[in-house]
Amino acid sequence: MTLVADEGAALGALAGDFGETSRDALAARLQGAGISPARAAAAIESLKRKKFIRGSAGGFAATEAGLAAFLAFYGEIERALDPSPTIDTQSECRSIPWLTSVKTSWIEAVSINYAVEPDALRPLLPKPLEPELHKGIAWVQVLMSSLRDMRPRGALSLFGVCFYQISYRAAVRFTARDGSVRRGSYFIRSDTNHELMRSIGNALREFKFHRFGRAKMLMARERSKLVLGVDCEPGHEGGRLVGVLDLETAPPPAGSRWASLEELQEPLVDCFDAFGVDSDAGWLYTLTIDRGPWNARFIRSEELYCEYFDTGPLARAATP
Repeated sequence: MTLVADEGAALGALAGDFGETSRDALAARLQGAGISPARAAAAIESLKRKKFIRGSAGGFAATEAGLAAFLAFYGEIERALDPSPTIDTQSECRSIPWLTSVKTSWIEAVSINYAVEPDALRPLLPKPLEPELHKGIAWVQVLMSSLRDMRPRGALSLFGVCFYQISYRAAVRFTARDGSVRRGSYFIRSDTNHELMRSIGNALREFKFHRFGRAKMLMARERSKLVLGVDCEPGHEGGRLVGVLDLETAPPPAGSRWASLEELQEPLVDCFDAFGVDSDAGWLYTLTIDRGPWNARFIRSEELYCEYFDTGPLARAATP
């Protein structure tokens, strides 16, 4: 089903919230966008008939079908406004364009790095990707982050989304047809606490290599301590994580393969390309992350449990 402009605005006003948006808040947002109360009421009733939103006495929330319709609607607008010329040598990425050109801010970002036996990681990677070895071993980063105001470049703050995300990023490489070697990361698992972000992750054709999961998440600071918590939804188990971290700058952990932060900067921190593989279509996609430098430092883990490496597919093959 297609959307008209007022319906798209109403879904956009709902998409960035956790849970339900109150009726008064929704009305105020739509009025601020120049939509009269009568037009707003008509759009809401139409969306309810299409089962794109659900309502209660407390307010409204977008359904998964509604979020998918909103993403497609916004993609059509992006395509109509895209001034880019067609280039003969360019391969078109069949996706929703604005989803691969977004802006956000990292508030917290914790990278827990695991040394992994290459033969254990290799079956989790699609061809032509191979584990990239550093210090003679493969690596998987568990990157948990708090992200603020993620939205399409140029979009109003109405579309900004704040959420938590955890990604399991394998360091990989592949040899291109011209013989050059490209290095980057491949996501073997991802979870978020936000339904819109989960829907986006599962809608992207070029990165649809695993089911983007939904989880309850926590990143809470108290003085120099950061508490991490991830509890995954039923049917997508294996990603529970509990940690208590001391944020004071520390030396490399005992037994670390890295003697300094500078030594691991290029292999694990300055890794800007993420790859997706569509084996059936024969496509290999690259998403490049354009970001400023991170204020990275070693910190100390007081408590840490990561289910994926304790009982998951890399159990007994990984060392933090």
